[in-house]
Amino acid sequence: MLSQAPLRDAVDQYEKLAPRYDKLHHRWLRHAGGEAQAALEGLVRALATPTSKFLDAGCGTGNLARGLIAEGMSPNMMTLLDPSAAMLARCADIRVPKIQGRLESLPFEDGAFDLVTCAWALETVPNPHLALVELCRVVRVGGALCLAFCADEPARGLADGLMRQALLYRGTGRFLSRSQLMQTIETFEDFEVRAIPSHGPASTLLAKRSGAIT
Repeated sequence: MLSQAPLRDAVDQYEKLAPRYDKLHHRWLRHAGGEAQAALEGLVRALATPTSKFLDAGCGTGNLARGLIAEGMSPNMMTLLDPSAAMLARCADIRVPKIQGRLESLPFEDGAFDLVTCAWALETVPNPHLALVELCRVVRVGGALCLAFCADEPARGLADGLMRQALLYRGTGRFLSRSQLMQTIETFEDFEVRAIPSHGPASTLLAKRSGAIT
């Protein structure tokens, strides 16, 4: 089981946080999650092709998408999804399809995307297991899911510890077990998963889907 203590639905909180989310998230990346974020971006750059259909699930304010488009990814192949209308409003400058929807019930067909990312969102939903099932469902055969998340790993020092406490205090997320996430993904048919090394209370996973369509 991925869920530890119950987490209330945080969408309303993210609606309110949207105007200052980037500032808060930059602080998190600077002091705790930067290595995991860099690992995720590196995976996307390595896996994406000019024809890759790409979903950023839990896109937030769209910074990942902006960076990828600036580096040459075609916006015609990109879809952004977030449960918060206020977050999606911050993506207005990104000329791609934007869908308000939940990770636990993705409004896409099975195997709809070559590459799916979910960065700093899986830990914010009340049912991360169901969200993980959905994220893997929409990955096509031969495609991949890249996750970056707040992980229940040892803090490196005072800054990591303070970032952990701030997240728990706000009630906008939790710290997931990397090993439990990997074990869960490995139970899904045709998925292989590996962790990308990073330090601190954050982690990145790559889940690739092999096999043939039946």
